[in-house]
Amino acid sequence: MFDVNESLKNWLHKLDNFKLIEYSKLPDIELYMDQIITIIDRQLSLFSYSSLDKMITSSMVNNYVKGNVIPSPLAKKYNREHLALLEEVITLKQVLSIAEIKQIIDTNYKDSNKSDVFDEFVVKYKEANQKASNVCKDKLASISNNDVKGLNHLALELSLISNAYITIAKRILYYTNHYEAMLEQEQEEKEKKNKIHKKKDIDSNYNEADE
Repeated sequence: MFDVNESLKNWLHKLDNFKLIEYSKLPDIELYMDQIITIIDRQLSLFSYSSLDKMITSSMVNNYVKGNVIPSPLAKKYNREHLALLEEVITLKQVLSIAEIKQIIDTNYKDSNKSDVFDEFVVKYKEANQKASNVCKDKLASISNNDVKGLNHLALELSLISNAYITIAKRILYYTNHYEAMLEQEQEEKEKKNKIHKKKDIDSNYNEADE
């Protein structure tokens, strides 16, 4: 008979050992769309429910390119930078909007070494998975095998915790985006005033010359 608890424990064990590939170990060759999709599907197969599940599709990749979330391919070929960013996007899109993901990526990768930023993401992702797995295993220990009601209560509890964290994360991104928009507006107003002052100075010099 199928044992939900044991199946979940086995999957959590795999989650404990799961880790994205570091930037330097990603394929350092030009790849076509179908190769990109195959690599990512294999890398993230732990999170699919069947062999028919696709973690990413060509239309998704094209949308990320159109939305400037990832760079455009060169001659329809992708590289390790595309792979790293796509894995990050696919991971985060479970909880954030594409606009929010772009905000994080733009901020983290700006004027930074791509390898260092992605490798830090890899470490944080593994730590987060292990922390969540440990919490789940601790709570699972008090639930009898195939206790559907108890397991659903656990799923509800974890969902509410996840929702709370997501809500906070989105609020942080909202505030930081608002702050940066204010800074940009202030800079535009400052530049506008400078142009007005320069024009006045030029007009003043012309008037003095006429006199």
